Amino acid sequence: MAPELRPNVCILLLNREGKLFLGERLHELNHWQFPQGGVDEGSSLEETVLREAHEEVGVDAQKLRIVRQLHATHSYEWDSVRTYEGKEYRGQTQTFWLVEFLGDDEDINLQAHEQEFQRWQWVSPKEVLALVSPVRRSGYELPVTEVVEYLSEKSDLK
Repeated sequence: MAPELRPNVCILLLNREGKLFLGERLHELNHWQFPQGGVDEGSSLEETVLREAHEEVGVDAQKLRIVRQLHATHSYEWDSVRTYEGKEYRGQTQTFWLVEFLGDDEDINLQAHEQEFQRWQWVSPKEVLALVSPVRRSGYELPVTEVVEYLSEKSDLK
């Protein structure tokens, strides 16, 4: 049986100013991306979102609010098969999650777990596609558009 695509969550972490978190991958200069991670066997997507935010950004669940799962999805394949939890995968299928960051910048700790990002920044949704690694760009277009629409709807309610 051919290896399948691993379920993955990608987190669009939004601060109070309407900016999104981008992390620069450790040892990969200018490879900016959103936090993401694979879904472990027996874990829900929501549990994975909170776990990955904690592992990659160092933020506790109390400082996060899952707004919603976005409609966009993105699938991609790797150059070679990878093994996670004893199971082989040929790539990943991402779901995208809009998550409000309720904390302060001081709550972000890239070294809380095994470090995956060397630097981070808050950027406007309109800046994301110009800054992210080219390999991520096509997968990020639709979810970023959804965030722009969400922010537009939110400001219309004020």
